[in-house]
Amino acid sequence: WMREEIRHIPDGEYAFEDVMEDDGATENPTWFRVTMVVRGDEIIADWSRSDPQARGIVNATFGVTASATYNAIFHVTDKNIPHNSGCYRPIKIIAPPGSCVNVRYPGPSVAGNTESHPRMVDLILGALAQAVPDRVAAAEGGTSCNFLFGGVHPETGQYYANYHFEGGGWGGRAFADGNNALIVPNGNCRNTPVEVFETRYPFLTHSYKLVADSAGPGTYRGGLGTQRIIEVLPPAEITISAVFERMRVSPWGLFGGGHANNSAILVKKRGDPTFRTFKEVYHTVSPAKFVNCVVSPGDQILLQAPGGGGYGHPYRRPVELVVRDVNQRLISPEAGRVLYGVSVRRTNGHYELDAEGTAALRAGARQTDAPASGRA
Repeated sequence: WMREEIRHIPDGEYAFEDVMEDDGATENPTWFRVTMVVRGDEIIADWSRSDPQARGIVNATFGVTASATYNAIFHVTDKNIPHNSGCYRPIKIIAPPGSCVNVRYPGPSVAGNTESHPRMVDLILGALAQAVPDRVAAAEGGTSCNFLFGGVHPETGQYYANYHFEGGGWGGRAFADGNNALIVPNGNCRNTPVEVFETRYPFLTHSYKLVADSAGPGTYRGGLGTQRIIEVLPPAEITISAVFERMRVSPWGLFGGGHANNSAILVKKRGDPTFRTFKEVYHTVSPAKFVNCVVSPGDQILLQAPGGGGYGHPYRRPVELVVRDVNQRLISPEAGRVLYGVSVRRTNGHYELDAEGTAALRAGARQTDAPASGRA
């Protein structure tokens, strides 16, 4: 069954690459590179061009690399294939020991599952987009937004700890927009409802929302990411650690689709009017990967997950869908105009299509020249 599915993928070699922004221990980026080799009824995922293993936490074990490879291939083949030994046999994996995709002891791999795995899934989909464009999606948010915290609860005197994920957008596909606010595709985790968050831990939630304009624009846009702002309640002091990606390198689009927005983890100390990176405030090596930063009563933390990349040129998106998204506050009127070439006007508290303005916008720019990028 799996071999038959692979036969429907054109023979060839398809390469793709993406980067982890830093490894937490250094500011050095780590490049993951894959070449998918399709030969008849077998497929090879060759990761040998990837960087040597990093000093910090972004390395993957061979098990993570194998899991990500199978995960991605299951996405582009028949979902009804039984997951038994036969379905794995035609899939080969090359991952040199001592590389970031097959770390050697004692190299760290703390972020291998939550960050490297979903990135490798996206890499394979990006590579196979050249062969089976109708079966793949643009990049999803690409980070679990790992937010870890703990302390002594001021009301009970008991120790507590929490490992929290934020849901980002998934990428647009050949037939549909990406999903909003989902955990990365290798997990089985859900978000934490505000009520549970506030009942169990000494935080006050100021806001929790989908981020407008966070999705990569496209014929099928990406899904939206989320943003949560929480404040430490007195008299608690809370120790936090984090592993985020996509703070600088945005989730990419496919076939003219635009990139999504970036992630963020920021802190606003009590009395400071501005959110700042933890690197600015706590002098960590990385703004997104750090441990044991203590926040105090009145401090606020902003957690933002990226959106997903867009699929196809945004000027090909039906104008009625753009108007719908504006009315649902998923995109702003400005994004509709600049990114999609769709003009709207507000009438009685509701946005309607400005047909003349839209025609003028689209006549003034060839489809290949229209802007196609999300908010950075």
